[in-house]
Amino acid sequence: MAVKVFGSHEGRDVLAVDIQSPDGSTTATIITFGAAIHDLSVPTSTQPRSVILGFDKLSGYVANKQWHHGAVAGRVANRIARGQFILDFTQYNIETNEPTGHTCHGGNSGLGHRNWTLEKYDKSSATVVYKSPDGDQGFPGNLQVSVTYSIPSTGVFRLDYKAQTDKKTPVSLTNHSFFNVDGARGPAVHNNLQQKLTIDADQYTAVDKDLIPTGELADVAGTPFDFRESRSIELLDDTSGSPFHYDLNYVLRSPSIPGKLHRGAELISSNGDLTMECWTDQPGIQFFDGAPMDLKDRGLGGAMNGYRAGLCLETQLWPDYIHHPSFPQSVISPGDTYTHTTEYRFTKA
Repeated sequence: MAVKVFGSHEGRDVLAVDIQSPDGSTTATIITFGAAIHDLSVPTSTQPRSVILGFDKLSGYVANKQWHHGAVAGRVANRIARGQFILDFTQYNIETNEPTGHTCHGGNSGLGHRNWTLEKYDKSSATVVYKSPDGDQGFPGNLQVSVTYSIPSTGVFRLDYKAQTDKKTPVSLTNHSFFNVDGARGPAVHNNLQQKLTIDADQYTAVDKDLIPTGELADVAGTPFDFRESRSIELLDDTSGSPFHYDLNYVLRSPSIPGKLHRGAELISSNGDLTMECWTDQPGIQFFDGAPMDLKDRGLGGAMNGYRAGLCLETQLWPDYIHHPSFPQSVISPGDTYTHTTEYRFTKA
């Protein structure tokens, strides 16, 4: 366990804290900028493997902050149509950051772009906190947010989110790490097309051309979005002949029960030597395949964070839920506590 200065942002030190499993085989580094997971290393049959894309220096995170590498996305993760919503007969206008005039992950100054505070840590866990003031990003209420990262056992990486407010407000947080279970460090990092994915969902939230949900829940059967059985991510588009691009919220099959985790997805390395399962209490997972990513800054150990170098499995409420009363909701009032737990469980072959 160690804490060090990782850099400086807007006049404040950005800290990095190392945590590990009780046996020391699984390790992670958390930085306070964006409350981001800087590195996560898990055991394989040969040697430890880094599985999350990142940057060796803070400048990489700042220069590429729109990608939210390893960061917490919020106050409300994913998209809010037209950058506005009505709550108790009051219209709130929030920052828009999509070319189409919508808001994604809280806008240009979302929580993933802020320097959080390291509140406490020990050998196996670290808690970071942020106080988002009333009107921040356009949202109502002073929001107190905390995320605890922990490694309770070998190969298990856990995230526990909490938030409280002094005024009624929507809140939905997620982590935007880019995973590559073939390895995310060094010049040998390659694309994820041959990694095998399962998503435990029979439906997805249908979207328009701007990726805003229409309100329809569409069946995955007979579509390129069907990952009910493990298969390679690569699927050629009949029209373009190129691999199909994924950026979509899946409606998880298991019900979301407070305090109970259910499996949402499984990702297997190209040669089958490492498996990651995503367990969560949330009703959705946004699968983003990283296809548009083409970064100038080198990643961990000189990695090229380019085309499909990593993919996101963002556990969350469904996008634009504030405009769809039939979707699962998260609008908290004073006295309420928002909670969300996700675990990424790794096993070697």
